[in-house]
Amino acid sequence: MCAMRYPRSMTNLAEDLRQAADAVALLRSSRADLAALPDAEALAGQKRIACARRLLDTYAALMAATIADRSRPELGHSGLAAQQGYLSPEALIQNWTGSSKGDA
Repeated sequence: MCAMRYPRSMTNLAEDLRQAADAVALLRSSRADLAALPDAEALAGQKRIACARRLLDTYAALMAATIADRSRPELGHSGLAAQQGYLSPEALIQNWTGSSKGDA
């Protein structure tokens, strides 16, 4: 799943993300549960979380590219960002996600 830094291929991205989320969910959900983990499991858990985050970041980048493509300047007012009342796809993403301008 996350032995490599990035997903094996884009066709496996959804399955890799599902597996990563499942692996994180197995850590349990309460602070007490996490505090009770042995050191090795706590470190492995952090790796699981990092893996899931990388996969989510990949999804976010792909979605941002899709929104940017649908908001191309040549589309004018019919572009996705413009239809939603934004001057740019970055502004739309920033507002909808609460992210910084750089992250958007």
